Amino acid sequence: MDSAARTTPRTEFPTHGLLPRADTQAAEFVRKYPKYDGRGTVAAVLDTGIDPGAKGLQVTSDGKRKMLDFIDCTGAGDVALSDAKTSPNLELRGGSGRLLRLNPEWENPTGNWYLGMKLLYDLLPGDVRANVKRDRTEQFERKAQQLADMEDSDKDDPEAKARVESLKKLSEMYKDEGPILDCVVFHDGTQWRAAIDVDESGELSHAAALGAYKSTGDVGLLCRKQLFYYTLNFYDQGRTLSIVTCAGTHATHVAGILAAYHPDEPENSGVAPGAQVLSLMIGDHRVGSMETGVGLTRAVNAIVEYGADVANMSYGEPSATSNRGQWIQAVSREVVQRHRCVFVSSAGNEGPALSTVGSPGGTTDDVIGVGAYVCLEQMQAEYGMYKEVNDAVFTWSSRGPTPDGDSGVNIYAPGSAITSFPAYTRERLHLANGTSMSSPNLCGIVALLISAWKQEIGGERISPFRVRNAIERTGKAIGELHGAGLVQTDDAWQFMKKYVKRTFEDVRYTISIDDTSIARGIYLREPEESANVRFFKIMAAPVFPTSPEAQAEKDPQGEHGQQENKLKFDFEQRVLLVPSVSWVQVPNAIYVSSIGNTFTARVDPTQLEAGRLHTATIDAYDSDCVDRGPIFSVPITVTKPLKVDDSATVELGTIRFRPADIARHFIGVPVGATRAEITMEADNSVSQAVAPSIIYLHCLQLAPESRFRKHWLLQRVSIGHKTFGSGGSTTPQRHRSMMPVTGGVTLEVCLAQFWNQVDMHDVKVTVKFNGLVPVSSGGGAFADSGMLEPALVLNGNHLVARAEITSLVRPEYSIKPSATLDRFQRPLRPNKATIFPLTSERDTHLLTGTAIQCLELEYKLEISKDKTSVRFFMPAVDTQIYESWADNFAFSVFDANKRRVATQINYTSLLSLPRQGEYLIRAHIRHRSAKDLEALKNAPLLVEFTLASSITLPIEYSLASVFTDTVGSSTYRGGFLPKGGRAALFFNLCKKVPSEVAPGDILRGSLTLNNVTAKLGIEMIVPAKTKVANETAAEKPLAQEDQDESPAAREQRELEKELRRVRLSWVSKVKEDSVRDALVSELTSSSSDDEQRAEALAAHLKALDDAPSSLPWTEAAHLADDRAQRILEVASELSELVRPLALTARLYESAESDEEKRERKRAEQARSHMRAALQSRCRALAALTSLTSCSTTASEDSAEFVHVDSSTDVTAYLRDYEKAAAEMRQWTDSTTSAAYLIATLPLFIAKHQYARALKGSLDWLEKAPLQASNATERKSMAELRDQMLGKLQWSIWLNHFHAIAPIVSPNAYEKL
Repeated sequence: MDSAARTTPRTEFPTHGLLPRADTQAAEFVRKYPKYDGRGTVAAVLDTGIDPGAKGLQVTSDGKRKMLDFIDCTGAGDVALSDAKTSPNLELRGGSGRLLRLNPEWENPTGNWYLGMKLLYDLLPGDVRANVKRDRTEQFERKAQQLADMEDSDKDDPEAKARVESLKKLSEMYKDEGPILDCVVFHDGTQWRAAIDVDESGELSHAAALGAYKSTGDVGLLCRKQLFYYTLNFYDQGRTLSIVTCAGTHATHVAGILAAYHPDEPENSGVAPGAQVLSLMIGDHRVGSMETGVGLTRAVNAIVEYGADVANMSYGEPSATSNRGQWIQAVSREVVQRHRCVFVSSAGNEGPALSTVGSPGGTTDDVIGVGAYVCLEQMQAEYGMYKEVNDAVFTWSSRGPTPDGDSGVNIYAPGSAITSFPAYTRERLHLANGTSMSSPNLCGIVALLISAWKQEIGGERISPFRVRNAIERTGKAIGELHGAGLVQTDDAWQFMKKYVKRTFEDVRYTISIDDTSIARGIYLREPEESANVRFFKIMAAPVFPTSPEAQAEKDPQGEHGQQENKLKFDFEQRVLLVPSVSWVQVPNAIYVSSIGNTFTARVDPTQLEAGRLHTATIDAYDSDCVDRGPIFSVPITVTKPLKVDDSATVELGTIRFRPADIARHFIGVPVGATRAEITMEADNSVSQAVAPSIIYLHCLQLAPESRFRKHWLLQRVSIGHKTFGSGGSTTPQRHRSMMPVTGGVTLEVCLAQFWNQVDMHDVKVTVKFNGLVPVSSGGGAFADSGMLEPALVLNGNHLVARAEITSLVRPEYSIKPSATLDRFQRPLRPNKATIFPLTSERDTHLLTGTAIQCLELEYKLEISKDKTSVRFFMPAVDTQIYESWADNFAFSVFDANKRRVATQINYTSLLSLPRQGEYLIRAHIRHRSAKDLEALKNAPLLVEFTLASSITLPIEYSLASVFTDTVGSSTYRGGFLPKGGRAALFFNLCKKVPSEVAPGDILRGSLTLNNVTAKLGIEMIVPAKTKVANETAAEKPLAQEDQDESPAAREQRELEKELRRVRLSWVSKVKEDSVRDALVSELTSSSSDDEQRAEALAAHLKALDDAPSSLPWTEAAHLADDRAQRILEVASELSELVRPLALTARLYESAESDEEKRERKRAEQARSHMRAALQSRCRALAALTSLTSCSTTASEDSAEFVHVDSSTDVTAYLRDYEKAAAEMRQWTDSTTSAAYLIATLPLFIAKHQYARALKGSLDWLEKAPLQASNATERKSMAELRDQMLGKLQWSIWLNHFHAIAPIVSPNAYEKL
């Protein structure tokens, strides 16, 4: 390329757009008022926790420490501490087992030390954890491979082979559980301090002990290589240590937007560089940084405690209700109204469809909900766009109104920034976008305004309503729903100064509309709601800020209360009402006192264009100050839906899209429809020079008291030149999407060209509906859990179930119903229920000032196979956060070793239980009232399992066809059902249910009727079990000898048979050997054949060897010599007796005739006796050769695990033991079976075949279920494993198992 032709680049980078402040007037405001930069204010950030090592978050513009404190509100970083310990030599044994050497320079006047431990991985965000795990795994596997490479692979040597196999098995079993951090806590005479053994060395003799960050500013490195920092807090009089880290990158970026200060790079500073920041971590490590009720409650307590002026919450979830819930109530009444903190929150990133705002940002009266806007300065610096487009709301930004009619989004702010990021990411600055970014931008502006007010106006703490009124009234118009504008900082400040003496600015209005339910705005969405003229009774009432000093305990003389009530007494406004459109009529004026007033509005939507969005407002003005603008507005939203004709198809036509264009269409879904098919067509007739585009397809239906995600479809569809054919042809592009729908409910079909797509595109859109539904159902809708709600419930006790289906929308073809059940639900009742008050100072409820109450429920669950997938439900409290009546719902799942294997909080999801065995589920429900919790003390926990194999229910079209084909079957010809037609389906419920389900369980699945209608949810109640004889008495002929037998003889024979059964049962009950021997002798002598004699000998052997499944070296399995000798005698007699018959078992493996099956049963019983005899023989020989002399409490330094006597008798016993073991191997199906391993492990040890013994212990531990009943055996086998590793000198593996022991088998259950 000719260098002369090169274009010289611009000399300056558009730094003003890195963190956008120009379009909001924030940058100009700070230039104009440099000291009003947020100084003197405290901003709380409720988020994932801020990284103490982030750039720009160290100091304020006036030299103060930027971070006021770091608080883990979730409790995920809590460390429970031991009772006080003393150590004159400054050495203590930590919870990890390491010896801790303490720093002699630490001041500890009492000499008391408190110890605890924490798993490092419980404190790390996912990406840091993955990095640490990768490094540790690679290092360990390298050492393990070096050990494996040293082994001989001689296949002829059983021990050498076992060494190779054992190392391979150990490598397969390896799982990095992460470091255990030992913690030492003490009081230095002034404050609590703690040291953490981050190096896993135990060497703390030169370590620093950190104090609480608030008082010391101490920051430590938890992972040096990863640059991962932490701070500390102490609670409960020092009995709880809180290690505070961050659960993700989100909060640091948010804080950078809000208040970063870069003195050398002012272009990177945040909106309010002078503000101090309070980091409140509400994202819990245990649930992937999702917010929890505990975290939220403790966060609002901290806001009040630290006196925050403004709070930012770039968090939220869809909620089933708006403006309700115990936490929402606490924020409104206490944080905002009483303690006068301005609460700002993101509206959500779930747009562009209507009614997608999340909670709390878009749904809560006293929270300012912020949408995301993109301006020119952002496009230039952040997005690398070759062609600029108009400023716009980000396409994905959530929109109002809320389901109860409120506007949802109150204001817009820039929704992207390049700013501070955690040190562990290796990025100093980072680009991110979302309403999570617009919220702190607005929050920073609020800090500027409050800073200006404090310095220029002064006086008492400013009312949050005054700040909000100024921001909303001065927003720059951007053409958004109900007039929400782009925040303008200086304009807001001028508004505040202009009306500084107007006391009415200290109040806000609540709007309550008495319709079908209490609403905050008028929202006519469903077909029948806009079919007629509507009248609404509207209540407008002022809300006054209060003061903490007015609380009774702080105001005994009532002075502050008197002032508040005087303000209300004097309050009056003469209000003028103005509707913004002609189809809304209201009175001209109303008088409003402190208790508010009502008026009636007439809304006539009948002449509005169908299928379109129509909005309006009723604006209220103070007659004494009209120029100020509305003092309140009532939002009105009408989405008058299109009616669908008999074709069940809606042609929306060709829509032309420009950047950020949004096309909304509203359709009344026909009753009976279950699926909508949306087709988008683009003919690509535009030039190939036109840039491709992303079109958002967002379809949504609303359901009462349900999240908006219940019925929605959100897809990004690519339109553009990638679909052009060769040679420049314009191949048409077609995209089809399907979604389940509910008949009779309005569907919004929203299409939007993504905001940064620079060219124009034409798209043709068609919507088609189909539906087959049970006559009694409106369709199988999706529940909030994401699973189908049942449209049909079948009772398995009825053997057959009848259901009618109908086609109400259009004729349906290719009907071929199939029903599949693939999971089942089982209720668990609590084994224990306790209500108690929480004693930590963090757990005081802000509304009551009293301790939060906790209901603890315990459930037991047994799992029969490894890696079982389950999901838990408690519908009264789960899947709720902001709208919840309870403070928090959480549960942890523990295995039989007391290890926590899972925790879920508020929301439940599918989880895998790793091992078969017993599990304890401990659930906590927190609430302010113990009385309210009483109703849940017997609450069932629903457990949903996935079936090993799904069940297909046969479906017929006549009742007779369910049971027989002799009378013909009724089927559809061509599977056709005309519109309005009905057909009966008969479900055959006679099919045997799987053994894993029990009577009363609920089988769940889906019903498919054809390929164009939605699946319907079905449930089946598992029937009661019945026992029916295979043959009736009439069908089963008596044997010839029985026919010849007299009734008296037959009764005598039955009596003797029953007496023999009783005598056999007493063999194991008799305590005296002589009595037992006599009883067995009588039984064998009276036996009519060898099988009865074998039965008696087997009972005798079982009585002698009463712990056959116990490990030979455990105390429970100890055998005295005389008992061992007697076992040998009985075992030999039994084995010789049954051997001939047992050998025939293989002959009958494929038995077909009844006679062959009977012979197979006899042979299998003999084979079982043979295995039991050999197992007991091995155990007895192990005892006689002194191979069980090892104790489970043997020292790790013991020279030998077992001792073998060299006497002649013992040597002979050892030879017999080898023979018995060899024979047992022949009779055992698998050499890894528990019976074989238990019987032969002592022999391997005696022969110094430690690898074979190790492999056996590994096999046993892998297969043994985790149960309380085998806890002793599991512990003993683990000790044997470690002993063998020591004998083999495989220290890397021995150290590994010692290191993870406190993790896999903790001493106590972890607290929730």
